[in-house]
Amino acid sequence: MTLLKRAAIAAALMVVAGHATADEVKVGVIGQFSGPYALAGKQLRESIDVYVAQHGTKAGSHDIKFVYKDIGGSNPALAKSLAEQLIVKDKVSILTGFFLSPEAAAVAPVINETKTPSVLSVSSAPQLLRMSPYFVRAGENIWQPAYAQADFAIDNGKKRAYIAVADYAPGHEVQEAFTRRFKEKGGEIVGEDRMPLSTVDFAAFAERIANASPDVVVTFLPNGAPSVAFFNALTARGITKSTMVIGIAETDDPDLHLFGPSIIGVYSAIFYSGSLDNPENVAFKKVMAEKFGEDHRVGVNNASPYDAIQLIYRMVEAQGDGDFDPEKAMSSVKGYEWKSPTGPKRIDPTTREMNHNIYIRQVQEVDGKLQNVVVKTYEMVGNPWADAHPE
Repeated sequence: MTLLKRAAIAAALMVVAGHATADEVKVGVIGQFSGPYALAGKQLRESIDVYVAQHGTKAGSHDIKFVYKDIGGSNPALAKSLAEQLIVKDKVSILTGFFLSPEAAAVAPVINETKTPSVLSVSSAPQLLRMSPYFVRAGENIWQPAYAQADFAIDNGKKRAYIAVADYAPGHEVQEAFTRRFKEKGGEIVGEDRMPLSTVDFAAFAERIANASPDVVVTFLPNGAPSVAFFNALTARGITKSTMVIGIAETDDPDLHLFGPSIIGVYSAIFYSGSLDNPENVAFKKVMAEKFGEDHRVGVNNASPYDAIQLIYRMVEAQGDGDFDPEKAMSSVKGYEWKSPTGPKRIDPTTREMNHNIYIRQVQEVDGKLQNVVVKTYEMVGNPWADAHPE
């Protein structure tokens, strides 16, 4: 791209930023609606549809219109381009989506220049919120469940951990966070593996884990086929029966049908479980079933996008009758507290991180079906990464 073209784009971004009409606010949604992560895109759209079904399309005196853009797979450069298109051409005032953290990182310079509030629906990399004052997180900081993994292991008398994570940024963060917390509490790391994302045969990794004789295996992998293959390899070596295994979202409810009964007993640490019986989750699942069928399984990638829309409606309602003001939008969510299907929520007013419950779930057979059952709750977990990485 020429210097002149860059300058023209920058000028256009500055001109259109914040110029929403008084009666309509457009929200740009960047998601994986095709490609290898299409399930996440499907869940993102489902959650928006459910929120709108419950609350309508109006917040305060403003109508809200969602404009969708498909990023396909993992493509940070395309994410940045789509963000520019949404702001310049479609004149959106808020962005959301961002399933993968590199997409959000790529968009940060655009939203900084245009002062466009952006709600991270899933992206969990802890560094993101320091990249832009216009980011706010609706999901989790990946250090939150990693600390819960360590606490739960120690609380259950485990002292020898083997860490096996996917070899990309979130996996590295889980490895760092768990190691820090586990050692702090007197535990020992007896082995570590970073497994390539392209791996389909995990037999060698399972063999190393078995030979190390840990009393807890800690893992983080993408949902779907990689997780199924990994847990099948652990099962083949008898590890899931002999050793505590605790992941993050590998065994989420929408994916449980992919596993056999050998997955029973495996733990996970995450901010949501479909088995939560609070009134908000009961209502959430009811509308999901009405719209998408009684057998629809709700997962974490439904829950955090739903919370993202809650924050967006809060931003829009705060505008009053005037044109969209990004500073007013961001101020409205700092310190905001509400009750979600996932439990109590609070946006930290300084870091814009989500404070929420982290649940330890165990796969159990309930009424003939596999289900994640909450066995431990760590209440209103803050941001351990910030404590470990002061500015």
